[in-house]
Amino acid sequence: MPKQQFISELKQPNLEIASLFVAAEKQLRTARNGSVFLDLKLLDKTGEISGKMWEKADEASGAFQSGDIVYLKARTELYRDKIQLSISEIMPVPAGAYDPADFLPVCPHDREVLFERLGKLVAGMAEGPARLLCEAILTDASLMTCFKLAPAAKSMHHAYIGGLLEHTVSVITLVYRICNHYPDLDRELLIAGAFLHDIGKIEEFVYDTHIDYSDAGRLVGHMVLGTQIVQDKICGIEDFPAETSLLLKHLILSHHGEAQFGAVKLPASREAFALHLADDLDAKMNAISRILAKSGEDDGSWTGFQTIFGRHFFRGFPKQNENGISGPEAGN
Repeated sequence: MPKQQFISELKQPNLEIASLFVAAEKQLRTARNGSVFLDLKLLDKTGEISGKMWEKADEASGAFQSGDIVYLKARTELYRDKIQLSISEIMPVPAGAYDPADFLPVCPHDREVLFERLGKLVAGMAEGPARLLCEAILTDASLMTCFKLAPAAKSMHHAYIGGLLEHTVSVITLVYRICNHYPDLDRELLIAGAFLHDIGKIEEFVYDTHIDYSDAGRLVGHMVLGTQIVQDKICGIEDFPAETSLLLKHLILSHHGEAQFGAVKLPASREAFALHLADDLDAKMNAISRILAKSGEDDGSWTGFQTIFGRHFFRGFPKQNENGISGPEAGN
């Protein structure tokens, strides 16, 4: 069953649609008049949209589970300045009757090119235990298959297939430059930390129809999962230095910087601080770039208020054509 319409195309009210979506979240709610309605968070590879079903909500809700692919008929409507769907029909779609690529966003860069770049960055490390560990992980086909696919987050940054690989390559690249500027840092430890800081995310997320947390992700989290993966590999390397193991695990457990942001430990070394800042910079640059990309050309010089950052973002001054006309019509 081919997907007919994508969320990014649903920009106007009063459009009749019939298409496939991921029912990422569903909840039965009670309206002010006492009637029960079905509240849905719907996804595809282009974004997300809210959906409401006002009639036969109980019956419809029992026909599918959260995370299922559903076929629905609906009309777009404007609610509080946002487009949402008023659903008239909804039903589950069996596995094999849809293309998973329609629902999962994918890294905009060639993943094989990124992986080749990762290999070159590891090859640029000096000989020693940190490089041996990185090479042992890089040549583990099972781990790297997952590493190439995994997202870096559910929604905040690099939240797409291949996002973890893209983010990791970017953080290592930043770390190389940091080490050039601060040559007294432990270069090999910091590069290894940049490579492995998020490796636990291969177990933290599931992403068959949409990105969500695994049980291990919710119960343990990627930092602890990552230290377990690293320890398993260290056990296979003869005479791996205990000090290097301890310092590397500290980098993994502290890279979120603050306890309020999920850090298991606060950064307690210069390398840990450097890794935290490189990781935070790359995550925020990606998140802000995605916010700016979602803003249409007719949205003015500023984005809407971004709750997670607590601010609007400047999109740039309006472009002007040779007649001095600014705004979206300037290019016509």
